[in-house]
Amino acid sequence: MSSFIFNGHSSEELGLMVTQPIIRPSWAAEYNELTAAGGIRKVMQRMNTFGNASFSIETYLDDASQDNIRRIFGALSGSGKLVVSTAPDEYLDVIISPISPAPVAFLAAEISLQMTVRPFAYAVSPTIADLTGATGYAEIENRGTIFSAPEIRLKGSGDVMINVNGAEFIIKIPSELNSKEIIIDCDSQVAYYMDGDSMISVTHRTYNNFPLLHEGKNYIKYTGDVDGLSINVRERWY
Repeated sequence: MSSFIFNGHSSEELGLMVTQPIIRPSWAAEYNELTAAGGIRKVMQRMNTFGNASFSIETYLDDASQDNIRRIFGALSGSGKLVVSTAPDEYLDVIISPISPAPVAFLAAEISLQMTVRPFAYAVSPTIADLTGATGYAEIENRGTIFSAPEIRLKGSGDVMINVNGAEFIIKIPSELNSKEIIIDCDSQVAYYMDGDSMISVTHRTYNNFPLLHEGKNYIKYTGDVDGLSINVRERWY
């Protein structure tokens, strides 16, 4: 029998029995239709974007009392991370729609969890590598099925250049930030450091495109005054 965990709440804990096997969605690149001058067929142009997917999980609930429905609604609403038992090494970024129980017997109900799923499936335990000594190329493997947008963390000062597969990314770190850990989030395309609970952007101190890791082997090195550098590959799958 399938099960799931959403933001730390498991279907078993909530008393939900999953009635159909959970098969996560998959994604493909979107295409744009273009009409060329004088052409009799539309041209299909592959885009670099991937659309959201619709997804549902069918469940049965023995105790559909109002108190229990409130408890389930409180646990299974809004956005968060979903892990399903049929793919326990992956998580999905989802937004769950408000639940609408359908009564089937006295104090029993069927609940169809409808959700929107952002691309893609991500590794629950991604590869994190210490690259502090990578002044010459170090090899990093992306075991996903699509390029990834990693997270890079470093401490340093002055001009730091990170070279990924020959493409250079530069960040200029002023002396007052020498002791701060700089986080380069290549998915959101921001660089920042934490000041207590506040994120302080230093994106304006970066130059060139944020690094990406293609599927398979990648090669990374850096130059500059660096005290520590690590990379979270953030593997993902279609």
